[in-house]
Amino acid sequence: MRETAFPAHEQLIFGCGLTMVAGGLDAYSYLVHGQVFAGLQTGNLILLGTSLSHLQFTAGGRYLASLLAFALGTVIVRVLQHVLEKRRVNRQLVVLSYMLVLLVAVLLLGQQLPGFLVAALLSLAAAAELQEFRQIKGTPFTPLMMTGNVRRLSESAYDGVRYRDKAARGRALDTATLMLSFISGAFLVGLFTKTLGNWALLIPVLIVLGMAIWLYEQTRQSKWKH
Repeated sequence: MRETAFPAHEQLIFGCGLTMVAGGLDAYSYLVHGQVFAGLQTGNLILLGTSLSHLQFTAGGRYLASLLAFALGTVIVRVLQHVLEKRRVNRQLVVLSYMLVLLVAVLLLGQQLPGFLVAALLSLAAAAELQEFRQIKGTPFTPLMMTGNVRRLSESAYDGVRYRDKAARGRALDTATLMLSFISGAFLVGLFTKTLGNWALLIPVLIVLGMAIWLYEQTRQSKWKH
């Protein structure tokens, strides 16, 4: 099935933007704000456990703050989903706008706010992304965690070769593209953190802004055609 047959927010190009943002946010929060992950809460749980095992309660508090913010962010977007359920608005565009506001706030105020609070704001944005965007081309998708994508890539590549399954080869290629986008987001933020510091967050901000503009245009064109 052609990619354009899917809603704009389920197309591969949009998914690549999501994974770039996710990789960039985790790299930024880890490198600039106390080695806390914005979205990878499994990593935060591990770091929380090891911090407590060494009686490093201050460090543990940073990870706990991110975990709680992520949970709160999930609830906020869930409420938005219910409120907007029967309204004629582009819910995905609303969530992207909400993410953009959070990221711009961190970009402008990040040097004045405590590190744990910055990480918490980034976790709110990451939670919004995970809660709202959960499918690519009609199949389950998690932009924040790559473990499942590694499994999916391996399985699809095997099935594509072993059974000569064209659809499986397509899934493998899509998954590899998403993973490469995740790495690219982390690479760019890591690269520019050396020179820009806090302003390296501008990279995810610009990506989210570009995604919002693209989604708006795709939605507008779709309405015009109908």
